[in-house]
Amino acid sequence: MTAVLVTIDTELSPAAHRRGVSAEKNRACAILGRVADGEWGTEFQLRQFKEHGLKAVFFVEALSANVVGLDFLKRTIDPILTAGQDVQLHIHTEWLEWFSSDPVSGRRGQNMCDFSLDDQRCLVALGIENLTRAGAPRPVAFRAGNYGANNDTLRALACEGITYDSSYNYPYLGNPCRIATREPLFGPVELEGIIEVPISTFVDYPGHQRPAQLCAISSSEMQLLFEHSLAQKRPSAVIVSHSFELLNSSRERGNKIVVARFDRFCELLNALHPLGRTATFSELKNENLFAAAAITSDIQSNAWRTVSRMAEQGLGYIIYG
Repeated sequence: MTAVLVTIDTELSPAAHRRGVSAEKNRACAILGRVADGEWGTEFQLRQFKEHGLKAVFFVEALSANVVGLDFLKRTIDPILTAGQDVQLHIHTEWLEWFSSDPVSGRRGQNMCDFSLDDQRCLVALGIENLTRAGAPRPVAFRAGNYGANNDTLRALACEGITYDSSYNYPYLGNPCRIATREPLFGPVELEGIIEVPISTFVDYPGHQRPAQLCAISSSEMQLLFEHSLAQKRPSAVIVSHSFELLNSSRERGNKIVVARFDRFCELLNALHPLGRTATFSELKNENLFAAAAITSDIQSNAWRTVSRMAEQGLGYIIYG
C-alpha cells in the first residue's frame, strides 16, 4: 500500500516581517490565508481534509517564535492538533536576522545547508524546543525551508532524535537542496542515520522533473502521479503545499483555479482506497517503507498535460494576478 503524505509547509513570511508587517497581519495572511474575498489558509484546509476523511502533515516553521513570540506558534499549532492532524518541524533560517539572543554567534545563511553541522544541531534543537513548548508532540520529521538541506542537516537530525526528513526535492538539487546521493531518489532510503522520504516528482517534458506541488501541477498531473505511484506499488508519495498556497501571487485574494484544484485534489485522495491512503510521519513506523524494490524510474507525463497546465497557470495569473 502506498502511503500518501500530504505536507503543508506552514509559516509566517520573513519577507513581510522585513517590510514591517505586524506579526498579527502576517499570520492572518500567510497562515490563515485571510484576504478580501475569503479565508483560504490552514483552517480552511483543515475543514476540507476533515470533510474528505484525509490525514495531513503540517510542517510548522518554529524559529519565528523567537522573533514574534511563542503565542503565535501556539495559535498556529492548536487548531491543527484539535483537528487531529500531524505537526512536524520546519525551519527557515532567515528568521535569525531578528533574534535578540543569537544561538549561532552571528553566523547567517539563507538555508540550513549554509551552516555547520554543530550550528544545524543547535537550530534543530531550538526548533524542537519551540514546537514542544507551544504544545506539539515531539516531532519525528523535518523539512528545511526552501528545501535547503545538505547531508550535515540529516546528520544533525539524527543526533537530535528526528527519524524522517522530507527536504529532498529532485528539481532543486544543487541549489538550494544539497543532499548528495549516489543516484536520484524516487523513494524512501536510509541516509546519514535517518530515513529520507523525498518529495514526489514526474517528468513533464524531456529532461525536466517537476515537483508534486499543489500550485505547480494540474489536477490531471496529480491524478497521473497517484495512479502511477499506486500501480508501481511505490511505498510513498509526498505532495507539497503551503499555508498560503491557495492565494494569488501577491497574496491579496484567493486564486480560485488553485482552490478548485485543491478541492479536486481532496477528491482524488479520498478515492485512493484500497491501494493507497493518506498517512502521517508519526504513523510511518507501522509502514514498511522498504518493502518495494528500490524505485529508480521516473513517472512520465506527456505534452498534452504539460501544455494544458501551462495554459491553466497562465489563465490563473491573468484573472487572479
